[in-house]
Amino acid sequence: MTEIKQPLCIIPARGGSKRLPRKNLASLLGKPLLAYALEAALESGVFGLVCVSSEDEEILDAARRYGAQVALPRPKELAGDTVQVKQVCVQVLEHFRAQGSDFPEFGVLLTTNPLRTPGDLVEAYRIFRDSGANYVMSLVPYSHPPQRAVWTPDGFVEPYFGLQYMKQTQLLDPLYRHDGSIIFARTAAFLQEGEFYGSRVAPYFIPPERSVDIDNAQDLAWAEFLLRRRGTGAPI
Repeated sequence: MTEIKQPLCIIPARGGSKRLPRKNLASLLGKPLLAYALEAALESGVFGLVCVSSEDEEILDAARRYGAQVALPRPKELAGDTVQVKQVCVQVLEHFRAQGSDFPEFGVLLTTNPLRTPGDLVEAYRIFRDSGANYVMSLVPYSHPPQRAVWTPDGFVEPYFGLQYMKQTQLLDPLYRHDGSIIFARTAAFLQEGEFYGSRVAPYFIPPERSVDIDNAQDLAWAEFLLRRRGTGAPI
C-alpha cells in the first residue's frame, strides 16, 4: 500500500439533476460548471490527485478535458437522487485503497459553487493542517437570521422557533451554513464516523461574494454576474 501525503480531491458530479437539467455541464461564461471546481483544485497545488466521480460518460469526458487526473465511473446505485456525498466519498476512497493507494487526507469540492478560488483552498488546507482538526468545512453566514423564521401551520403566521427569537438581529447568535465550496477530512476519522459533521470540525469562513449554491437557472445567472464583476475588479 502506497501512502500519498498530499490529499485526494474528490469532485462528485452525477448526471441527473431535476431543477437544472445536466447541471454539471451547464455553460457558465463558456465553460461547463464542472470545470471551475477542477481548475481551482489543480491551480491550488494542494492535492496529490484530482478525481471526478460520475455515472455519466459525458461528464467523465468533460472531466478529462479540463484536467481531471482520474475520471472515475460511479456505480449506478450511487447515482440516485437520495444518494449523499459522503456515500460517494466512501466508494472513491475504497476504490483507491483497492488499487494500492492510501490517502490519509482528502478534500471534497462540489461543482455547485464555481466562485471558490485556489487561494480559498490553500487557506482552508492551512487551517486543516495547523489546527489539528479532523475536518475543515467552508461556512457562509445566513443573509437573514434563521431564528426569525415563520411558518403558517393553520393558515396563520407563527414564529417557527418561538417568540423569544423575534428580536433585533444584533441580539441573535450569528449562524452559518456549509456552502459546498470546501471540505477537508482525515480519512481515518471520516471512515470511522461516516459523517462530515463529525468530531473536531474547524470552520473556514468564506465571504458571501465567493459563495453561491447553483440549483436552478436563476442561481446560474447570479454566479455569472458575480464572476463578471470579479473579472472587472468591481466591488460586489
